[in-house]
Amino acid sequence: MSATTQHFAETAVPDPVGALVRIGLAEFASRQLETPGPIFERLRREAATAMEWQMLRAAVDVARAGAPANPSCAALPRALGRLVADYQLELSDVFMLALAGEVEASHTIDLAVAELQGPGGLSWPSMHLCVAMIGTLFDRPALTAQHLHDGPLVRAGILELTGEGPVPLRSVRTAPALWATLQDRDGLWPGTVPLAPEAAAEGSAPLAAQLIALGGAFASGTVRGAVLRGSPGTGRSAAAAALGRRSGLRPVAVPAASWQEQPALRAAARYGGWLAVINLELGPGEVWRMPGAAEPPSPVAAVVGSDGAVQGDGLVELDVTLPDADERHAIWSRALGADDRALVEQAAREQLIGAPAIRSIAAHARLLAEGAGETLAPDHVARARRRLGADRLRLLAQPIDRRVGDGDLVVAERVREELRLFIARCRARERLWQGLGPTLRATRSVGARALFVGESGTGKTLAASLVATELGAPLYRVDIAAVMNKYVGESEKNLAAVLDQAAAHDVILLFDEADSLFGRRSEARETGERYANMLTNYLLTRIESHPGIVVLTSNSRERIDSAFTRRLDAIVEFPAPGQSERLALWRAHLGDNGPGDEAYAYLASYCDLAGGHIRNAVLTAATRAAGAPIGMADLVHGLDCEYRKLGRSLPPNLAQLR
Repeated sequence: MSATTQHFAETAVPDPVGALVRIGLAEFASRQLETPGPIFERLRREAATAMEWQMLRAAVDVARAGAPANPSCAALPRALGRLVADYQLELSDVFMLALAGEVEASHTIDLAVAELQGPGGLSWPSMHLCVAMIGTLFDRPALTAQHLHDGPLVRAGILELTGEGPVPLRSVRTAPALWATLQDRDGLWPGTVPLAPEAAAEGSAPLAAQLIALGGAFASGTVRGAVLRGSPGTGRSAAAAALGRRSGLRPVAVPAASWQEQPALRAAARYGGWLAVINLELGPGEVWRMPGAAEPPSPVAAVVGSDGAVQGDGLVELDVTLPDADERHAIWSRALGADDRALVEQAAREQLIGAPAIRSIAAHARLLAEGAGETLAPDHVARARRRLGADRLRLLAQPIDRRVGDGDLVVAERVREELRLFIARCRARERLWQGLGPTLRATRSVGARALFVGESGTGKTLAASLVATELGAPLYRVDIAAVMNKYVGESEKNLAAVLDQAAAHDVILLFDEADSLFGRRSEARETGERYANMLTNYLLTRIESHPGIVVLTSNSRERIDSAFTRRLDAIVEFPAPGQSERLALWRAHLGDNGPGDEAYAYLASYCDLAGGHIRNAVLTAATRAAGAPIGMADLVHGLDCEYRKLGRSLPPNLAQLR
């Protein structure tokens, strides 16, 4: 170490870069103004120790050589030293950047710059003033505005030129948040949010091991970014937070648009030691390209769903999967804080959700129990799960909050058995693969898919509610009109959003009249047909890989594309009810407020309508009875209305009762 740099290391002031600007302004004023104002003398006093410029120059030289840890660099903040090394800055570059930064931080410097720029001068230094100051203070008389415009800081977006008119008249600015970062001051960019450390380690064990290895690669600089792929609710952001800590970086959520458009933000992330966590909502076929390929790398963790791609150099992709049953058991146990082992085991077994959703459900369940003065029980967990926020899912689907017991659904015994088998398949969907052969294990999927086929009113939607009730899961009917969009690609994006949100909350999706989405593919002679085929192909792939439960309904099996048949775990046909089912339907709908079994048997013999129509007829009869016991005439009137809606005449054996 030279004597000059040794002296500098021993006498460095608390804010040497700020002192550089103050002394530079005062020196420039003394050379250029006949009678410098008192503000410049004040600047000299604020500089505390009158630093020798050659000492700061020595510190910049050392930083440029890539040795910011050297004691001679004590004059430079660590972050600013890294910037000097990255862009090989001269002392004049540091001065120009510091001038733009200190104008935002110091009222005294603000006043001095305004005075140097004459009456009505702006507080921000103009390019013209910067040229004059650097030329005077650093003995560069041939310097022009174009030289500074083409300099590394402006090209990198760390310095910005604002205003209109010729380049020399434009203002030179830097983002205050970036300057604070370069001064090693703790601060964040507007619009960014630090990620909390809560439960970042919760999740699957394989993912935790991958995050440890990737954290080391980040720390060594061998990896520039990570793509964390998974459904919402799997803990993707928590995994990003864990990755940041493994890398010695501060995880910060950053809006994707800001990261793309603001190079100064990317610089703040690099020099502030952040891991920028960017949540991307990509649809099928969409690509998000990492910006700043020519810049020094800023570590990024891109959080994405199952669709879309992220492009860029030095990226590593990880799958963020749901924790397995044992891991969920541990998370549930901590979240519920309950000693009831059976309660924890039931919740962990039946709900395939990630740590964030588990904590939300557990907190809500505890509130429900405490509010009712009851001990925490499975019913509280089930109610909390049904109310679990799925705001984004509600944009494209509607909840069906209807509890249906086995006795509420009147269907043939064969149909009931098939429904029970499908419910059992759903309950075992995670552990069903255990003990089976390697081919099945290689194609393991925790999704379950069923098609309910039958004429309108035969109980298909009610059966979906029964499945949801038995599994204790929320049921959402997909709004086909909201999903479908006239613009190419938007329908796929909407469907992807529905499936991702359903996977996040492990809700059951009901596609009513599914043939409008899952219809047979044509020969695609026209553009519209080709697009419809593309949509069907996309659905085939997404439904097969979806980790949740999906129920499709259709009036005819023939309307569903045959390629879906292999991808379905169950096809349940709901025939029109026979006489015994119709008798049970009349009893179930009327209860004790009807004319009795003899009347019901007569109606069941001569009325061939399905359960949905019987329901409507009973409601019409109850309206006509106006609170009085429902009579046969009321029921016949209700049936007459239903037959007329169908374009049919009331059967003669019933018409004679009017």
